[in-house]
Amino acid sequence: MGSYDQQQPADATTLLNKCREINDGVADLQAKREGQLMAAQNAMFDSSNVKEDQVSRQTLDYIKDEINNGFRYLRDLLTQIDNTSRNIRREIEQYQKAQSDFRKRLTEQVRRRYEIANPEASPEEVDQGVQNVLLGQEQMFQVSGSRTGQDNNARKAALERSAAIRKMEQDMPELARLYQEVAELVHQQDPTVEQVNQDAKDIAGNVAHAEISRAIDSARRARKWKWYALFIINLIISIVVGVACYGSV
Repeated sequence: MGSYDQQQPADATTLLNKCREINDGVADLQAKREGQLMAAQNAMFDSSNVKEDQVSRQTLDYIKDEINNGFRYLRDLLTQIDNTSRNIRREIEQYQKAQSDFRKRLTEQVRRRYEIANPEASPEEVDQGVQNVLLGQEQMFQVSGSRTGQDNNARKAALERSAAIRKMEQDMPELARLYQEVAELVHQQDPTVEQVNQDAKDIAGNVAHAEISRAIDSARRARKWKWYALFIINLIISIVVGVACYGSV
């Protein structure tokens, strides 16, 4: 048990560190989304030439990739925690089953040893006696001086087993509490998982919105320049026609 006593704090610290790392990671991604990503999107909106467009697009892509990598890393951490919690709960269940099966076997053995120590007892008396032994009422195994050493050994063995059974019964609530704590730890991470997923959707939507808006803005500027060009062409044609008409006069 010494090795487990030394290992448990380290394992608990590791699990807590992972939870803390996830929460810190979510906060960092939120800061990038509200700060760097928004600034890059605004820079892309405000760009007015090809060079600025390229620079703002490269910056936006870099920030987007950095945030996406952060989400992938947090997803891996969440998977590790989820797998670990499932393994712990499964092992607790298996341990509870093993203890329950062992308790049944010990109870049957106590019954046999009680019958050895009390060969004249009726089946009802055996049932009651075994129940009293399991409750720790040792007086039910008191034997007279005429009983043999085998009887006394049977009594002592039954008492040892009843003590083991009572200890297992005392451990069951602790195991149930541990199981519940692990389940609650996983439940506490659910908002974090939802936050990661929501932030991923928000960033994808923001980037898509920025790119679509940028395309619309570029199209508007293109149409504006088209009308400028058409106006200039019409102006030139008007001047040429006017000069030609004036020359003919």
